[in-house]
Amino acid sequence: MKDKILLRNIILYAHLGVKEEEREVRQKISLDVELSLNLEETAQKDDLEKTVDYEKVYNLIKKRIEAKKYHLLEALAQDLAQEILKNFKIEEVLLQAKKLQVKLAGPLDYVAVEVKRKRTNFAVGS
Repeated sequence: MKDKILLRNIILYAHLGVKEEEREVRQKISLDVELSLNLEETAQKDDLEKTVDYEKVYNLIKKRIEAKKYHLLEALAQDLAQEILKNFKIEEVLLQAKKLQVKLAGPLDYVAVEVKRKRTNFAVGS
């Protein structure tokens, strides 16, 4: 099964950074989310109830980002992936999180992390 629902370039503002001053002001991030699930019945029946409502996925991500502060991009990606698995009937989530305004010694478009989590190795509370 390799059917997927893709949410690309979700732009949000997160409290993110190792330093306290970084977390005080929300920073622009971009998220790409790939949900793996079987879409055959959904396609045959043309029924939203048989699939994952991507508006609900988006709203969960937005609510979570607005409610939390993260030190690391890795923690943000892990947290979102776990919440998606916990709340939706999917087999796997691939989530790429990009920090778009990075202050380093030289030019850089963004820094990103990518996590892939499967239902088979997901435990609530881990």
